[in-house]
Amino acid sequence: MADDIIIPEPTEAESAAIKSIKEEDVHKICSGQVILTLAVAVKELVENALDAGAKNVEVKLRDKGLEAVEVCDDGCGVQPNDLESMTAKYHTSKIQKFQDLQSVETFGFRGEALSSLCALTEMSIITRHRDCTEAIKIVLDHKGKIISRSCHTRAPGTTVLLTNLFVTLPVRRKDFERNIKKEFAKMCQILQAYCLVSTGIRIRCTNQAANGASSLIMMTQGREDVLSNIYAIFGKPKLGEIIKLESPLKDNKGDILTQDELISALQANAGDNANITKEDISSLYSREFELEGYISSCAHGSGRSSKDRQFFYVNSRPCDLKNISKAVNDCYHSFNNSQYPFVYLNIITSRQEVDVNLTPDKRQLMLSNEKLLLSLVKRSLHLTFDQIPATYKLQNTTISDMQSQTNNADLESIDLIPLSTAEKFRNVLSQWKRTGDTAGKAPNVTTKRKCLDEITARTLKMQKIHQFLNTEDIKPTGEYDYKSDPETDEEGDKTIQFDEMQLKQESNAFDELVQRTDCKILTPKRPVCNFVDQKSLSNSDISPINDVASKDDNAARPVIELDVSDSETKERSNISSQFFVTLKEIEDSLKAEDALKSERESRAKLERLRFKSEITPSQNKTAEDELQKEISKSSFARMDVIGQFNLGFIICKLDSDLFIIDQHATDEKYNFEMLQRTTHLQFQTLAIPQTLELTAVNEMTLIENLPVFEKNGFKFSINSNAPPTKKVSLLGKPFSKNWEFGKEDIDELIFMLQDAPEGTVCRPSRISAMFASRACRKSIMIGTALKKSTMKQLVQHMGEMEQPWNCPHGRPTMRHLINTVMLLDTEINEDN
Repeated sequence: MADDIIIPEPTEAESAAIKSIKEEDVHKICSGQVILTLAVAVKELVENALDAGAKNVEVKLRDKGLEAVEVCDDGCGVQPNDLESMTAKYHTSKIQKFQDLQSVETFGFRGEALSSLCALTEMSIITRHRDCTEAIKIVLDHKGKIISRSCHTRAPGTTVLLTNLFVTLPVRRKDFERNIKKEFAKMCQILQAYCLVSTGIRIRCTNQAANGASSLIMMTQGREDVLSNIYAIFGKPKLGEIIKLESPLKDNKGDILTQDELISALQANAGDNANITKEDISSLYSREFELEGYISSCAHGSGRSSKDRQFFYVNSRPCDLKNISKAVNDCYHSFNNSQYPFVYLNIITSRQEVDVNLTPDKRQLMLSNEKLLLSLVKRSLHLTFDQIPATYKLQNTTISDMQSQTNNADLESIDLIPLSTAEKFRNVLSQWKRTGDTAGKAPNVTTKRKCLDEITARTLKMQKIHQFLNTEDIKPTGEYDYKSDPETDEEGDKTIQFDEMQLKQESNAFDELVQRTDCKILTPKRPVCNFVDQKSLSNSDISPINDVASKDDNAARPVIELDVSDSETKERSNISSQFFVTLKEIEDSLKAEDALKSERESRAKLERLRFKSEITPSQNKTAEDELQKEISKSSFARMDVIGQFNLGFIICKLDSDLFIIDQHATDEKYNFEMLQRTTHLQFQTLAIPQTLELTAVNEMTLIENLPVFEKNGFKFSINSNAPPTKKVSLLGKPFSKNWEFGKEDIDELIFMLQDAPEGTVCRPSRISAMFASRACRKSIMIGTALKKSTMKQLVQHMGEMEQPWNCPHGRPTMRHLINTVMLLDTEINEDN
């Protein structure tokens, strides 16, 4: 039906005089700003039902709201005479003038919701006032005008039906269809906020799938306390996991603080930056300020892996309080830095201290003296958490297990070589001399690397010794008797003769070489070059260098000598050579050098500096953004491998840019993504199936994504006939050596799937951490020499990754070194 809407062509005429926009167009423009999402549409209808005094509110969705949304209540209904104005713009029964905003107690007051919904969807309403005997059904057009009106049967109350949401906005409709899972999740979270705060009211939400099957999303029982609503929506937690917030106006014993005592307590927590005056505290006590709320215990394991269950209210109005939310999470992390809390916080204060008219959806509020409010919230949290002991739960782990794991790890790192008692004693003694301790393993001792000349000299000496020992024709200048082992030498005693003087000379020569040899690279010495003019030489005069050197010094030949420094001449006075070259050849060589210099100048023009960040941890984010912008996946296949640096890094070149790649981090990230993409974890069957107390929303998400959970090693049993929140039982869960998983990982995976696009491979954080550990152990380590083909393969693997810029542990994989054109520019500037 959405495809049948005819979109008119835009105006092509040039703008002329300033004129008023048509009322119909103004209506459409403003309506698109009021109703932005499915969540806002449902919110406005539920608020109207609550404002009408309903005790039962039911939200019915078809295909998660993509096809239709229906909200039914048992409130007071609408008088027949008010049906025309009910959907008119800026018509409301909740306020009469602007000053009423200071004391408004209803959720709605702007008179825009129904009018905006008419402009964006197809709407029909069935309503019956409590004083009437029959109901009336009306169908409205996109202007909010009644198309048809008929009698109907229903109990007192109102039913609003919306079909084809955003049908008049093609772009928003396509985005709504593409992101329906995310829109549905946001709608559920906002509806949960109203379910928690609406005590004494029964709210029920269902969804009818495309195949006609209906499922319960959430439901409250209409109890009079907030805690019952929390249990109805999220299930009953373990004892002590959710606790009530302490009042910031009381001390540890529960006694009410005086104004001076409260000022002292707040300044003690906030320091000198509190800036709290007596006037602020007096105003606080006069307006009957109060904090109502519940929060997760700060004990490890009681929180959640995300901030998906945090609800904030001002005078029971759901809203977004960013500063309050940040203060709550920061304070919670000071006690438990690995999790986020469940939060229900209702700030009760004077309505004159709150401005609710900031945005059309009324989710943004402005509070008077927000700094004082932040201090009170922090004090309340500290009073609540200070009484909880700091403990950490270990799953299936004992101290003996931890000790055995540590000992096993130490044993794996020691080579299992049998040692004699004397060797053990020498090792312990050596360790004591180096470290002063005899326990544990001795640190490795660094050894100096022998230079090439020393190794060559030692090898030559050993060859000489063996040559003397094996030579038969030895001069009888000296004789030594050598008695061999009778068990290994049948000949018994035999005499070996060798030249004692020659062996002594070679030994002294070797010792002298070792003393004056170091590990520095010796620079080859350049010869002295003499250039002779060709004109002064005839064909008969050309002779070998030795002949030229023996000629008479008085010969009339102009000789051009390239002089070197005196120090260099002294160092290599024994090394010299000469060759002849003509002046014509020198001139050609200089011209060729000038041409080469001109060519380099023409190439040394950097069109654009693409990489500006330095290789430093403070600029990691900037460097990643530059690489992601300038380097595509196909770029890695075009990179040329220059070589390996320091047995840990690969130097590559792409056009005129040089890059350095961490061989371990790169291989680790590739192995990690392959594990994430392909690994299907095996599950361990539970002896007794575990019933999961999931919310109806999470239960539906789990059932729709069973293959994802099975790939992560979770096995479930689904009972479609069971009541909501009781349909899913856990039959098996993944288990890998020291890694154990449970319900917390299931909750995290459900949260990830609510926003994940179709086809995305989702893994809980603990499974990803396990994969990261595996990938690290199987990757190429620093210190490993690599062949050029292996380095090329690692670079090509980076083009196959989804996110190649960091390893799973956050270590950078690749950084830009320099642009070679910049080097040419520098050389040219130095020459000039």
